[in-house]
Amino acid sequence: MPTAAYGDAVPPARPGPERAVRMLTGIPTDYEPPLDEAPAESLHLPAPTNPMAVARALLPAWQAHGTYTLRHWRGAWMRWRGPHWDEDDAAAMRADLYPRVEHATYTTIDRNGQDKTVDWAPTSAKIANLVEAMAAIVHLPADTEPPAWLAAPDREPEQRTIVACQNGLLDVASRDLHPLTPMFFNRVSVPFDYAPEAPAPARWLGFLNSIWPDDPEAIHALQEWFGYVLSGRTDLQKMLLIVGPMRSGKGTIARTLTALVGKRNMTGPTMSSLTTNFGLADLVGKSLAIVADARLPRQGTETIVERLLTISGEDAVTVDRKHREPWSGRLPARFMLLSNELPAFRDSSGAIASRLLILTMTISNLGREDTTLDRDLARELPGILNWALDGLDRLTQRGRLVEPASSTEAVALLEASTSPIRAFLADWCHLDADATTSKDGLYEAWRDWCRTEGRDHPGTKPTFSRDLFAAGVGIKETRVRVGGLRVQSYSGVRLDRPASTGQGWSGSWSGSDQGG
Repeated sequence: MPTAAYGDAVPPARPGPERAVRMLTGIPTDYEPPLDEAPAESLHLPAPTNPMAVARALLPAWQAHGTYTLRHWRGAWMRWRGPHWDEDDAAAMRADLYPRVEHATYTTIDRNGQDKTVDWAPTSAKIANLVEAMAAIVHLPADTEPPAWLAAPDREPEQRTIVACQNGLLDVASRDLHPLTPMFFNRVSVPFDYAPEAPAPARWLGFLNSIWPDDPEAIHALQEWFGYVLSGRTDLQKMLLIVGPMRSGKGTIARTLTALVGKRNMTGPTMSSLTTNFGLADLVGKSLAIVADARLPRQGTETIVERLLTISGEDAVTVDRKHREPWSGRLPARFMLLSNELPAFRDSSGAIASRLLILTMTISNLGREDTTLDRDLARELPGILNWALDGLDRLTQRGRLVEPASSTEAVALLEASTSPIRAFLADWCHLDADATTSKDGLYEAWRDWCRTEGRDHPGTKPTFSRDLFAAGVGIKETRVRVGGLRVQSYSGVRLDRPASTGQGWSGSWSGSDQGG
């Protein structure tokens, strides 16, 4: 260190490289990194060459209530978190195993035939073999569909609807609360306690009455939908479509249902994402899929309809996942579509329209938004849960969801826009098993109907035939002899309104009109 006479300034010492880096990065210069924690108590395990024995020695760490709290299901690792089961990827499993065997030892035989204790010394190959052995022991059959009981309890509660809450498993029918157990294989839980004494959610009920004044049927339908989603059921094969103007309350309803099921159990796909290779990946393990803007893209509408029908219809699907193995199984997500206008689905069969429960709104609060509403509703969640369970009771007793009368017009418009063929048959034709209509006559009538409805692209004869059969109303191709000629025709349909065909006849006959 340089010296100086009394009163002279001593230049500061130049910081060393490490201290300089700490000064530049903002780390306190007196910071010292902590020492490594003391190694965990070492285990004495079987040799790495016997991974099954090692797996059985380690698996007691993942046991509770007489069963495993770790399962391997459909190519993924599942861990019991208390109220529900969560998915862990392979990297998380390896990260858990490495420290468990880091200081472990095992006994081997040295060259002199004597026992020798050596380090287990985990490597990627040893861990991979161990993971595979553990997966074999805790394997859960792929056909297990949550929610399900892994072992049949007394009284067959698997036939009852169970809602998992933070403080127990709620039997919806009896409202009895049972202890949480890993025997109940469920992916979804309510993120708060069940409180039977919770007061009625006055703020929530007031909000619903403000968006559907004098329409208790719409409120009851929404109540039953909330209960349906919370129950984990998919057997009704329904989706919810809420249509209304801006600031009409659609977002508030979606956020409230999300708070009930928990954000971890909800995903928010877009219509466009459903057309991509990995568009279904986020749906795995989710109970609720909310599409905040259900307007359809210009391309891929048929793919969107196909995927919505497949998922809502409880069919098994194969889901591509980026950098991971494909997942196969039934997706339990219930779709909730929000839109300012009716989506322009295209489905000649009309199946997509029959899958939708439609609720309509007409009142907009644009410029009159209540900024305290979400905060107030968060405090009412236990009461909203009880309200939803009451709706589930009513739904269970009736066995089906019922659309309110206020949605009748929207349902008719959606059916007509989704399947124009069905609308044409309803407007200009009559389904009659004994009737026959010429192909040319029915196609010309279809072209006339499209012009009157403002549809610019009626399509070709082959596409008309394809869509006609897809409507699933029993119409078939045939040939009918008329005046000595065999005319290509459709059986099962009669044209009530003559087409503007230049052939001079409408081309419709009953069974008695056909010539020999």
